[in-house]
Amino acid sequence: MVVALPEYAVVNRSLPEGLHPYLALLPHVARSPAMARITSSPQAAKTLLDNARVMVRAGRGYAFVDTETPCIVLSEWYYRSGSGLDLYMDLLHELTHIRQHHEGMDLWDENFAYVDRITEVEGYAVAVEEGRRLGMTEREVVRHLSNPWMTAEDVQRLLENMARFLAQQGQAAATRS
Repeated sequence: MVVALPEYAVVNRSLPEGLHPYLALLPHVARSPAMARITSSPQAAKTLLDNARVMVRAGRGYAFVDTETPCIVLSEWYYRSGSGLDLYMDLLHELTHIRQHHEGMDLWDENFAYVDRITEVEGYAVAVEEGRRLGMTEREVVRHLSNPWMTAEDVQRLLENMARFLAQQGQAAATRS
């Protein structure tokens, strides 16, 4: 599916290798409905977006968080050639990890399998919820989630974990209302 992305989801692909403000890649992301899932308030979103950084690094690969810098590391190959929707979703996923890292969460808690790790479940839930909102089919969601380090069974378990996470978040929001 080729989705006409809203302005807030369009990634600026003109940046050179190096460290950039997150907003240099997604200048209008503050208007994304996904920001309400990533942060608790508009002020928290502004702080996160103002401080988040992305390192565009030579080579092939995808994206991850470097907790030492801290920043999102994005392979130049993916930055230049990935689909717009996938790139937008992955930048939301990694921004969720930046927030989690700032909150003191262990992004790589080895006590849990990758697809059971709450940090990954939340990151993928944010991205997939937004992808579905923009019109992704379930087949496209599975394609987006499928990657070299996950089996088909892992993807299915991740989908189940994300559904539980989103249901719990919905229940928590209803309780606060």
